[in-house]
Amino acid sequence: MKPHVQHKTLLQFGIFENIPNLEHFSTTRKGGVSKGEFKSLNLGNYSDDDPLNIFENRSALARFFYKDVDDFITPNQTHGTNVLLIDDAFLSLDKSEKLERLYGIDATITQKKDIFLCATTADCVPILLFDKKNEVIAAVHAGWRGTSGRIVEKTVRLMHETFGTSPADMVAAIGPSIGIENYEVGKEVEKEFKKNGFRLGERTARILPPSKKIHLDLKEINRQELIRLGVPADQIEKTRYNTFKNSRLFFSARRQTIHCGRMLTGIMLK
Repeated sequence: MKPHVQHKTLLQFGIFENIPNLEHFSTTRKGGVSKGEFKSLNLGNYSDDDPLNIFENRSALARFFYKDVDDFITPNQTHGTNVLLIDDAFLSLDKSEKLERLYGIDATITQKKDIFLCATTADCVPILLFDKKNEVIAAVHAGWRGTSGRIVEKTVRLMHETFGTSPADMVAAIGPSIGIENYEVGKEVEKEFKKNGFRLGERTARILPPSKKIHLDLKEINRQELIRLGVPADQIEKTRYNTFKNSRLFFSARRQTIHCGRMLTGIMLK
């Protein structure tokens, strides 16, 4: 994952680089107008930032891609596992109806062109999926609740049921999120993963000092989920960026509390 050559506040995935009909991005906290703990490119519509600042930040991002703010489909995420199809019926709704439909959604899929599907994060894992055969995209928000609830599997299943997507034809990108060394969790979280059939191993869960409590690697858990579902390992890119450690580039709910800014990760068919 590297900075966009023409826009240093955005990051892009190398695995999508040579796909001509695809546009994508993952924002950093740089390049916006927000102040204080939201400084500066806060794109979280549901944060405590000034709504005018958020709108200006989103407008600046939209202008970079020669798009309108409304071309960015950004759900009101609730750390669940609901996946929404973005189709003609959804796009024909008025703005208030769209907002209502997007409440409680943590992943979206579409075959429609010229709209960005987005995930909002500040430590959770943003995942972008592309079915190169059927030209289908998805954007997934995977915190520990969504990950343990198998939101990736539910997204891939809906892509298959709706468009005939095969995991073998998928390319996936796993974006900036909290690293295992900083993501300490309680026994209740570990139990939830095990209850849902996850086998947490050395690469995904470790007991680390000084607390000697379990730490999870959400990025690696989701990478292994994609492989289990049939996505070839060499068609998955997982960034090493750690949102907790890199305060210069990223917001972090665990570092700053939940009252912080949010990054946006998006994908669009051209």
